[in-house]
Amino acid sequence: MRFTSKAFLICFLLSLQTSFVIGQKKDSILPPLLPIDEHTQLITYQYAIPMKGSAEDLYQRAYAWVKKYYKNPSQVIKKADAENNVIECSSSIKITTPSKDGKSFVMAGLVYYNLKIETRPDRYRYTITDFNLRGASNLPIEIWLDQSRKDWIPIRFEHLRQVDEGVKALMENLETGMEPEEEINDDW
Repeated sequence: MRFTSKAFLICFLLSLQTSFVIGQKKDSILPPLLPIDEHTQLITYQYAIPMKGSAEDLYQRAYAWVKKYYKNPSQVIKKADAENNVIECSSSIKITTPSKDGKSFVMAGLVYYNLKIETRPDRYRYTITDFNLRGASNLPIEIWLDQSRKDWIPIRFEHLRQVDEGVKALMENLETGMEPEEEINDDW
């Protein structure tokens, strides 16, 4: 009897240690640093960029960028208001999850977002927000930041990182596309 009590005690202590390690592992996973709007509590990337040019000229550059950047701009552009110098778009970023074999990735879904570009004399502003994973219903991705939810899994932070990387690539491309084209002077 004495031996089984020791064995039971050892097994019990090992199980406590295992759950302590698992608990620590969950706490040690850090979410990506994402810009959260203090009023809406939504992930929101918003930047105003100084840029020489009239509001109309900047609007035309933004419109040309949208048509070049997106594969199907007619479906992406939801509003193109040249009078008020506003373009609103809706598109998506693909997120992936490692496959079971760990050698490849499988698509985990499409995260849709809204992009709004506004122009004024000598500046433009873009806002990227309203991120949702489309499924049977729209799921705001901000819930992926909440580790206390029972449906939370660690891969959600990786998905948020993928969205962040996709948005940063889009922002870089937009800012480069908004630069004025170099005038070629063929004066000979």
